[in-house]
Amino acid sequence: MDYALQNMDVGLVLLDSARRVLALNPAAVRLLGDRAAGLVGAYLHDLHPPSHRAKVELLLAAAGEPAAPASACSMMVALPGRVLVVKATALAPATAVGEGSAVTALMLMEAARPSAADGQTPPSHPPGSQPPEPLVKLPVEKGQGIVLLDPADAVYLQADGHYTTVHTTDGAFFCGLPLSELEARLDARSFVRTHRGYIVNLRHARAVERQDGRAAFVMAAPGAPRVPVSRNRAEALKKRLAL
Repeated sequence: MDYALQNMDVGLVLLDSARRVLALNPAAVRLLGDRAAGLVGAYLHDLHPPSHRAKVELLLAAAGEPAAPASACSMMVALPGRVLVVKATALAPATAVGEGSAVTALMLMEAARPSAADGQTPPSHPPGSQPPEPLVKLPVEKGQGIVLLDPADAVYLQADGHYTTVHTTDGAFFCGLPLSELEARLDARSFVRTHRGYIVNLRHARAVERQDGRAAFVMAAPGAPRVPVSRNRAEALKKRLAL
């Protein structure tokens, strides 16, 4: 426990009353990686898809309520190679940046870190230049936590801004990873990019249909959802499926 506390990286992101990023500390830059670039001056809601903004606003609103439970002021965010706990708290005006301004602080911490064995330093995350590790589980949000979904249960994946919606036979789930990273890390034997905004799990594909000159996969899921196939990917998919 002492080792974990001494080596815990706590990131800090400051927001003004308009939900604009004022500043972030070096630990936040390390934890956010490439996503930290250009954050200062950005509106927080612009960094999240529309489907997720209401949840973010509830988190920030709870941060200013003294009686709000800790769970209401916290959320978990899945990033490449890690899961972060984000805790929001409102700063008193006397400590705010700029007299009379209201500031909210977002504290970022890793949900889990590798434990040190026999006093050895835990291994660091592999450099981004190395091949991405295959995804054994899909981290998706459910309630206030992260559920580790079996990739085989994903029927198809849909881009949602910088994030992804994972569609299953039991419903749709928010995933904090971008579609491009999921394409690189999911099993290419089953998961195929059909469109810039979609990845299909071929194990759930029931048919390929054409309508108005455009092809689409019909998926084996409630409502038989159709997933579009872009023209520039159609030929490669035909060869892949021996059509």
